[in-house]
Amino acid sequence: MNFASVETAAEALRQGGVAIVPTDTVVGLVASAVGLSRLAGTKDRDPAKPIALLCRSPEEAFAMASEVPKLAHELAFRYWPGPLTLVLDDSDGGTVGVRVPDDSVVRDLLSALGEPLHATSANLAGELAPRALKDVHPRLLNAVDVIVDGAAGSGEASAVVDLSGGNVRLLRSRGDLTEDTLNQLRNQA
Repeated sequence: MNFASVETAAEALRQGGVAIVPTDTVVGLVASAVGLSRLAGTKDRDPAKPIALLCRSPEEAFAMASEVPKLAHELAFRYWPGPLTLVLDDSDGGTVGVRVPDDSVVRDLLSALGEPLHATSANLAGELAPRALKDVHPRLLNAVDVIVDGAAGSGEASAVVDLSGGNVRLLRSRGDLTEDTLNQLRNQA
């Protein structure tokens, strides 16, 4: 594997590159806005599927949204940084999925880059998401511009809560973020 420093990876991402980086959940396949078009093709993913943004802070994440419901702030306070993706309305009339990861390597990469990262799991379409770099398919390892070394994540994808369009829907549960927890938080908000 061709490992790169966080600074080298950030520069490659600024130039439209694609990187593999461990996160607190699963290994991520990431790109900046200029490299976004390469993500889907790299893993044979349907380009119409949404791709989440990893952000440095709740403030940066919420800046991607046209409006941030009170429940989003409550969830962010409780679960960020960590394995929660919030789907919010964006200013273009669509939606945006945002997450603030709790992994020092990806947070350092976000800081070095200075902007959010588009991220999907580093697996071929239809295969299981890898927990550690050793689990990433060789085809993906060879298709990216850089690989950033780091510790294995939990192996479990983030919880996903859709708050777009006035919704409050748990799309994927995780740990203590269940329908019951979400309903309790909604009633408090």
